[in-house]
Amino acid sequence: MSDQLSVFNFNNSQVRVQLLNNQPVFCLKDVAVILNISNAKVSRFNISSKGVHKMYLPTKSGNQEITFIDEPNLYRVIFRSNKKEAVDFQNWVFDEVLPTIRKTGSYSLTINSEQQQAIQQAVNERSYRTGERHQAIYSKLHQQFKIPRYQDLPANQFENAIKWLGGVHSRSGLSDEDWYDLAWLYKAAERMRYQIELIEPALHAIDSSFRAAFYSMSREYKRTLNDARIIIARETAHIKAKNIIDKWNMVLSVIRNN
Repeated sequence: MSDQLSVFNFNNSQVRVQLLNNQPVFCLKDVAVILNISNAKVSRFNISSKGVHKMYLPTKSGNQEITFIDEPNLYRVIFRSNKKEAVDFQNWVFDEVLPTIRKTGSYSLTINSEQQQAIQQAVNERSYRTGERHQAIYSKLHQQFKIPRYQDLPANQFENAIKWLGGVHSRSGLSDEDWYDLAWLYKAAERMRYQIELIEPALHAIDSSFRAAFYSMSREYKRTLNDARIIIARETAHIKAKNIIDKWNMVLSVIRNN
C-alpha cells in the first residue's frame, strides 16, 4: 500500500484521508466540520502527539500545512462530541471507510479490481448452474442495480450483487481437518474479542489511553470475525457430528450460531 490521499464525502462534507506508512490518517479540520466542532486545534483535544501528523497539501491558495490524526486519535475526537452526527460518522468509518481502505489501499465509490473478478466468477458459476448466457446475466445485473456496466457497481452494493448472482463458491481445496482448525481459530478469536468488549467500558471509566484501541477492536473485529464465520459455516455445512463425543460438537454450534 503506497502513501496516497483519498477524498470522500460524508453527508456532503469532505473528508481527506492520507495513507501514511500503510495506516490511514484523517484530516482533523474535516472531521471537526462534520462533528460541528469549532476551533479544530490539536490543543483542544486530549489526543496523543504520536498520532498527529503535519503535511503540506496543494490548495487553491497554494500549499498549506494540514493536520492529520491517526485512527485512535480520531476516536478521541469523536468521543468529544455528543451530537447525533458523531454516532453516524463513527459507524460510517467503521462499516465502510476503514474496511475498504485496509482491503484495497483506498476508499472507492465503486468496486475494485478484486471485487470485479469476484463478480465475473459469480457470473460464470451462475451460467454453469442455470445455463443462462453470460451476456444475459450481465444485462440482468445492470438492470437490477441500475448501472451501465458491472465495473460501475457501487462498493457498498458488492455483497448484495454477489448474493443476487447466487454467491461465489469456494475452490480452496481445504480438507475437513483444515476447516476444523479454522473453526477453532474463529472460536478462540471471538472469545478474545468478546473479552475486549467487556473490558472497554472500564477503560472508558478510567479514561485509559487504551480505550480507543479497545473500542476499535471490539467493534471492527466483530464484523471481520463474523465474515469469517459465515465462510466457515458455508464450507462445513455438509459436516454433522457423528455422536455426542465427536470433536465437531465443540465448534459447529458456535460456527452455525445455534
